[in-house]
Amino acid sequence: MNVYEDKYLREKVNRIIARQKEGKVVIAAHKDGSGLPTREDLGQELTRAAYPYDYAIGKAGFLKYDSELGAYLFTAKSGEKLPQVLANYRTLSLAEATLDVQDRRINIQGGEACITFTGVQPWKGLYEVLRELNEELERVNAGIVVWKIIPKENNKVRLGERLFSEAVPKLRNGQAMAHVTGYAYDSDHNLAYVGLAGYKTSLESLRVTLMCGKPLQMTQDGVGDVSLIPTDKYEQAWQAMPEYTSHHVGFVSRLALPGKWEPEDLNAYLLVFRETPEPGREMIRLFIERIKEALEVPILDEWATIIWKQARNRKLVHDLVTVGDCILGARIDLQADWQELLTELLAQEDISLIAA
Repeated sequence: MNVYEDKYLREKVNRIIARQKEGKVVIAAHKDGSGLPTREDLGQELTRAAYPYDYAIGKAGFLKYDSELGAYLFTAKSGEKLPQVLANYRTLSLAEATLDVQDRRINIQGGEACITFTGVQPWKGLYEVLRELNEELERVNAGIVVWKIIPKENNKVRLGERLFSEAVPKLRNGQAMAHVTGYAYDSDHNLAYVGLAGYKTSLESLRVTLMCGKPLQMTQDGVGDVSLIPTDKYEQAWQAMPEYTSHHVGFVSRLALPGKWEPEDLNAYLLVFRETPEPGREMIRLFIERIKEALEVPILDEWATIIWKQARNRKLVHDLVTVGDCILGARIDLQADWQELLTELLAQEDISLIAA
């Protein structure tokens, strides 16, 4: 894969930066990949203005078209409040990006900031990757415009070291988006667990949606969209990732946490995560511990494997859809007649009250 560079974009942004260094506030005429807000982004009434200006932006100021830039210069009115997009206005800087092709990860070094994007799709073509990259940088007001992508082959990365073999899923709520590190949901699309990585503001928006019990949309290229329904309560754990200017957060349903279950619960979830030794055995251990809590009859540990197999055969336990850092999951039907199952197994001598 060859290096991709957009020299036209570099020259355009360099002209903008030169004007910004003169103290000018440059506004794009339209979305052009330059990282600038457009005149429509100013959020106020746009009317024609008298010479030497072209437009008046409400009471905030004026726009004058600069033909050399192909953009507008903003002049503020003294004493007037600036539009929000201009209150957060940033001087641009140009940057190059390094693409790890195997890991589908892009690293951008912009001054002291290091920004990483995962789930990159190089098969789309680097022109499209560059466009999407700059759109996201503009959305978060990073003040960085990437003009060059340098692909690098990373032969040390093995498939088993990745959380996802294909594109990284994204979780959305209509206002914000974050990349998914793992998830678990049942056949009714009830969300037992989701791990997310992204900017804190985006994660906070998704957290509020989750805690309010509103559905979320998960998208994954090549797989499609899935609507996820929150359960009643979640526990959460946050971890800052300062090297990526991002955070990692995990949301685990109360129904999957020992000590958080309640007697009236209809279901319980079991979750096993990446790097757990002997994950299959751990799943059975979690299962038997939960059944002990739910039933009023004694259950011996040596019954665990038999009860687990029979419960799955009788559809009393259902697998969850899991991926990423959550490798196994199950939903237990707590309303099922578990005592009947135990009685049958005792009668058939599949289990015994007498220790072997």
